Amino acid sequence: MKNREYKTLVAIVLAMTMVAGTLSSASTVVYAKDNNVKTVASADKSDSKSNKKSTSDVKTLKDETVYAKIDGSGAVTSVTVSDQLKNVTDKSEIKDVSTLKDIENVKGDEEFSQKSSALTWNGDSKDICYQGTTSQTLPIGVKITYQLDGKNVSADELDGKSGHLVMRYQYENTTGKSGNEYTPFLMITGLILDTDKFTNVKVTNGKLVSDGDRDMVLGMGLPEMKSNLGVKDLDIPDYFEMEADVTDYETIEGITIATNEVFNELDTDKLDDLSDLKSSMNKLQDSADQLVDGSGELRKGLDTLLSSSGTLKDGIGQLTDGSKTLKAGTETLLDGSNVLADGSWTLADGTSQLADGTGVLSAGTQKLNAGLGLVSNKVSNELLPGVKTLDAGVLEMQKSLGAQLPALCQGVSALNTGITQAAGGAAALDTGIQQVAKGAAGLNSGIQQIANGAAALNSGIQTAGEQVGQLNYLANQLCTALSGNTAVTYSADTTDSYDEIAQLQALRDSLSADENVSEDTLGALDSVIASLSWEQEQRNEVSAQNAAAAGEIPQTPVGMAEALANGTQALHDSLTTGDLAVGAGTLDAALNTGSGETPSIRSVSQTISSALNDGDATTNTASIRAGAQALDAALNTGDPANNVPSIKAGINSLNEGVNGENGLSAQVNAGVSQLKAGTSQLLNGIDGKFGLVNGLNQLSTGAADVNDGAATLNEKMADANEGAKSVSAGASQLSAGAGELNSGAGTLADGIQTLNSGSDALIDGVKQLDDGAKTLNDGMIQFNEEGIQKLVSAFDGDIEGMLDKLNTMMDASKKYKNFSGISDGMDGEVKFVFVTNK
Repeated sequence: MKNREYKTLVAIVLAMTMVAGTLSSASTVVYAKDNNVKTVASADKSDSKSNKKSTSDVKTLKDETVYAKIDGSGAVTSVTVSDQLKNVTDKSEIKDVSTLKDIENVKGDEEFSQKSSALTWNGDSKDICYQGTTSQTLPIGVKITYQLDGKNVSADELDGKSGHLVMRYQYENTTGKSGNEYTPFLMITGLILDTDKFTNVKVTNGKLVSDGDRDMVLGMGLPEMKSNLGVKDLDIPDYFEMEADVTDYETIEGITIATNEVFNELDTDKLDDLSDLKSSMNKLQDSADQLVDGSGELRKGLDTLLSSSGTLKDGIGQLTDGSKTLKAGTETLLDGSNVLADGSWTLADGTSQLADGTGVLSAGTQKLNAGLGLVSNKVSNELLPGVKTLDAGVLEMQKSLGAQLPALCQGVSALNTGITQAAGGAAALDTGIQQVAKGAAGLNSGIQQIANGAAALNSGIQTAGEQVGQLNYLANQLCTALSGNTAVTYSADTTDSYDEIAQLQALRDSLSADENVSEDTLGALDSVIASLSWEQEQRNEVSAQNAAAAGEIPQTPVGMAEALANGTQALHDSLTTGDLAVGAGTLDAALNTGSGETPSIRSVSQTISSALNDGDATTNTASIRAGAQALDAALNTGDPANNVPSIKAGINSLNEGVNGENGLSAQVNAGVSQLKAGTSQLLNGIDGKFGLVNGLNQLSTGAADVNDGAATLNEKMADANEGAKSVSAGASQLSAGAGELNSGAGTLADGIQTLNSGSDALIDGVKQLDDGAKTLNDGMIQFNEEGIQKLVSAFDGDIEGMLDKLNTMMDASKKYKNFSGISDGMDGEVKFVFVTNK
């Protein structure tokens, strides 16, 4: 059952109990779902009761609703109790009694303390609304049985079946068991039926209500009331039964409410003063018999009177119809004349206003015509040229982009290719720089060794020159000492410079490849090599001459001394002032000290090696080797640790962003195409066949025509206004005459109507008396048979005993204020709600 239908059912059931006089002052309605009870407070009825009591007599009211879920047979499956403590005296602390479990405040955040079944709530001058559960046996209940096509079935067996269904709710009340006082409860059940599944519905001890889509069955009963009163003839139902033809039965969700409030609201004081009732029972029966007979005679007399009233009625009716026709005609004439008068006055006023309006219209159309001319001029002379310029500019931009954008795309693509090649070259450069750096380090080491050797060579040549000078001195002394021609034997000079020449040539070859080595340095090195080579050639010739001389002429001591003196002199000159000395000095300077602004080969080699391998820490300059590695990394790998991509990857991304499937080139082309299409549409909308320019021209032409027509209309409306004034004056005279005529017709019609009304009243009275007599006769017969006779026979004269039982029953009902417990200082109310599980 949907929540809306559930609430509707609750409302109808409660309304039925209110009709019965039970819940007119109920203050709490309980809705529950899945054992989760929510209490909604309604109007507080304690106010009405408190008006009857002094302030000191007012007590806290405990309003309790016991919510029970039942299965298809009526057996209780769970019980949830909702209690509302109405703090009508604004107490800060409320003492309560409850046997419930799992107590929870469902309305506020007030707390409580508990000792056994005693509860103390922190009321804080507020009402308390709480709920809990219980396993106690309920004092009332319902047993549900089913018959399908005359056979007893269970609720589970009935599901999905079709046939003729009889469904019985048997109400139960166990309060009078085990010697306890019987507490009466009124039980009312509501069921909602789907009219597609339930047809031909009949109800016993209840009522069927239908809204077209659904049928609602309401049933009621007073369980154990009849047996506790001890009566047999009175029909006091303790069940209700629903009978219907069902198709594909589905479980019906129903709600049953049980309350004893109907008995608590009864005034039992009047039930005690009935001592004369017993002696009057026979008189009541006799009087009832006489009333039955008298009502029958009355009906016969009225039937005779009614049959003779037709002739009078017909004549008066014809006269009445004629007067009505006359009155209707004069009223129509009066209404028409009034309408004509009002209309003519309205016409005159309207024509006057219209004349004023046409003047305003004429002035407005003139302004409209002038404004349209101005707008048309602005559109044609300013807006249209601007739009054309815009369209042409967009077209030119489209052409320019069509020519330049491919070049941009090709440039980006070429840049991508170049960066890719550069990246490959950087990798190769890095490899070559690493090899050159290693070679430069080795070259630097070799140059350091050669420089050291060149210094030693220069020093050795100088020492040799000094020694050869001493030798020359000795040779000259020897020549002086020897004055004869004694023959001597020459010794050959076996010294050679081949190794030094080879080393210097290798050095010269390696330095020639270095751009930082000056031509002067290479020239000095060439001079040294040439000098050494020449001296070696001289020694070779001397050796050859000595060998030849030794074989042809005898050598004397003087000759040998002279030869030695000449040779040592020549060698001394070569070692001290000749090319060899100069070349060795130049080579030593070039390798070790340099000359002026020209640095030495040693320092240049060190600079090259440092630049390639070490860099310059003083200026934070990295080495060429490290720079090549950084260049290779920047172009090829980037910096993954810091999420920095390589230049190669960046250029690839740029190329993809420009030349890719949805890149800049495609987007720009598409955007420019859309822009051109938009400017073309704008231009067509302004300058096209149905464009703004033509429309404004046509509107301007039409405005001119309207202006001419408005001027003409303004002139003619003055004449029309004068005519309307004349019509208004004549219509006013006609309306006055029609009013006098209608007044006379009204007087005539009123007189005839009075006559007709009198006859109608007479006949209606006779009819009503006749109907009343029939109803009275039927009612008296029914009252006598079903009321008086049953009442007399039911109690068999023992009315006082029945009243005692009623008083006892009412007292027991007023004592039953709660189910789960209530403190002595409280008033209470309780109701039970049974809902069928689906």
